[in-house]
Amino acid sequence: MITTICLNPSFDKAVEMDSLRLGEVNRIRELREDLGGKGINVAVVAQRLGLDVQCIGTMGENGADQLSAMMDQEKLKHHFLRIPGRVRTNLKLVLKDEKGITELNEAGARMDPEHLRAFFDLAREKTADSDMVVLTGSLPPGCPQGVYRDLMLSLEGKKCILDSEGPELELAAKGAHPFLIKPNLHEMETTLGLELRTMRSIRDAALLFIRLGVEHAVISMGAMGAMYVDQERTLFAPALRVSTKSTVGAGDAMLGGMLLGYEREGDMAKAFKYGVAAGAASVMTEGTQLIVPSDFYNLLDQVRIQEV
Repeated sequence: MITTICLNPSFDKAVEMDSLRLGEVNRIRELREDLGGKGINVAVVAQRLGLDVQCIGTMGENGADQLSAMMDQEKLKHHFLRIPGRVRTNLKLVLKDEKGITELNEAGARMDPEHLRAFFDLAREKTADSDMVVLTGSLPPGCPQGVYRDLMLSLEGKKCILDSEGPELELAAKGAHPFLIKPNLHEMETTLGLELRTMRSIRDAALLFIRLGVEHAVISMGAMGAMYVDQERTLFAPALRVSTKSTVGAGDAMLGGMLLGYEREGDMAKAFKYGVAAGAASVMTEGTQLIVPSDFYNLLDQVRIQEV
């Protein structure tokens, strides 16, 4: 069993428009609503790829029934602590005449210390049969700094995977030594306060975290590809040439693919190939949709890994 943790889930709405004119009436061409929250996304991808996975977390009471029903529709096992407030909505604006996606993300329901303690108890209970735990995504208002570090320390003996940035990533790396971290390039730059423009500088940045006690680091770099670093080697995978429709959820899909690879291969460096294929498959779907398994399997043999 694999457990993913999602403390700040959402409804992800993708709105397609021809253009956006501020101060005027704008017409929506198409609207789609999907499950959201990085921990949920990783679990859905892993579930679609055939892994035994569950997602645990917290969510606002208002909207909880609808979100739970959407997870049930995915046949995703889930256990969420309900707290006062409502499930947030994240809006993704897809404009025909512009590149990229404009995101408007709500903060989420506020977490108080009592609810946080209750979730720590829930996490220890529900991860009893899990060897691997994935912690990813934004934290709700009210969470003190270092929550991910403290969660990892409370889950003694688990292989913890962290996809975060800034102080949460830095504190967890120093204090809890994750099994794997998976920031994207922007998140790595933000965390370190550095511009990383060469392969060597990106590798050296990853090695900073390896020296802190992180076992494996994967940095996703969009069109530049992806890099894997551990104490012994650095691997690089060029980006696959696919038709990019949306990059939303690509990093989450990459993690889901790596979970499958690690289960099959028992080696994180070999699992890196699966992650690259899953991330590429994800960008082939429109809006906030997640991975189509057939796309992943069609791409898996196209991934090329080279040592640098």
